[in-house]
Amino acid sequence: MRNCFGQLAAGVFFLQPSCIANAQVPNALERAIEDAQPCRSLKTKVSSFGISVEVGVDKLDSVKIENLQFSVNGNTAEASARGTLACKTSDEALVKGGFSATAEVRLKVDLTTCKMTETSIEIVKTGGRFGDIVKGLETEISGALRRSLAKNLAKLCEK
Repeated sequence: MRNCFGQLAAGVFFLQPSCIANAQVPNALERAIEDAQPCRSLKTKVSSFGISVEVGVDKLDSVKIENLQFSVNGNTAEASARGTLACKTSDEALVKGGFSATAEVRLKVDLTTCKMTETSIEIVKTGGRFGDIVKGLETEISGALRRSLAKNLAKLCEK
């Protein structure tokens, strides 16, 4: 447990935006989200007149973490973050566009097992050409973010 806590504490330290870094350079948390490619699964096949075409807003445009709070009480760590994810269509898409979604994420972690015990991901604001359809993709977006959080937590607790 002690080793897990140390790894988690070190991870949170490195996830905080640096005061010295250029504001346009992604911090470690933003890079972790970029690596997870949360937009990748946001595509579907559309059929019309016997023709099937894959349509998707499946390319990551940007990630910005607005705030991150972290606390530890005994063997439970709690974190909450608010950030914006923007996805766009590929350059080859017939109809180009994108969306942005601002989400609030909360999680609890059992430091004895290094497992998430609770997660909550809520999309609170949308924008862009396809912003209105984001609510329909909320399950896919939330799932991708949840998988990214679990994967990165596992990396912190490996030793």
